[in-house]
Amino acid sequence: MNRLRSVGFCLICLPTLLGCQGQAASTQGLGAKIWVGRYQEIEEHLRTAECVSMYGSDPRKAVRCTLRPGGPFPRMAWRSLPPGIYKGFWESYKTEIAAYEIDKLLKLDMVPPSVERQLQGVEGAAQLWVDGASGVKEGDPPGEPQRIYWESQLVRTTMFDNLIGNRERNLGNMLRDAEWNVILLDHSRAFGVGPELPHKMRRIDAALWARIESLTRPQLDAALRAWIGEPEIQAIVDRRDRMRNEIKSLPR
Repeated sequence: MNRLRSVGFCLICLPTLLGCQGQAASTQGLGAKIWVGRYQEIEEHLRTAECVSMYGSDPRKAVRCTLRPGGPFPRMAWRSLPPGIYKGFWESYKTEIAAYEIDKLLKLDMVPPSVERQLQGVEGAAQLWVDGASGVKEGDPPGEPQRIYWESQLVRTTMFDNLIGNRERNLGNMLRDAEWNVILLDHSRAFGVGPELPHKMRRIDAALWARIESLTRPQLDAALRAWIGEPEIQAIVDRRDRMRNEIKSLPR
């Protein structure tokens, strides 16, 4: 399986740099990220929209639901993976929601809206199905001027995955749209209790790091306590401490 160290082909070849700002981000269009600035509207439709047809039946994978026409989007993904041990890993649909909630706290806008809802009497995570996006192909970076924007997003992805303890970033759970916006999927194995950082940081995004640093324990509790436990929330704080130490060692 190709991890982010493989996906991040343009990270390992770049000079080590503190304070990557990704200036292109300020002018990049929203592309397929239709939820930006419409969070409550999208979340409410995910909770209430009628699913008129479903494709797929494996609870460990996302089921595609076609919604009744007339809403702000036509499809959603629904994952009913109940909390438990699968192939030696603790997994849960609830961590999909936790990833979205912390994405919102960080103003990252890379994880599609995800909410809890029932379908056919079963609890699960309903997530916006992102239309207009495709899989990321290894060894196929964009040309100028999108390259700088793309690289800055990969830096932010590494920082986000380190904070939430996500070891499972690979080509299969990243999308990109025509404007090279990165969209992050599948966080069922994130939010463990270990303080280790799963990915090496060679650069950081200074603005994102400032937001990570500003997170308070009450903020994390309010956003995440419904989805993960106290040990998992404390592990986020512990990993932030590890990130801080690693960042101090980067050349300036």
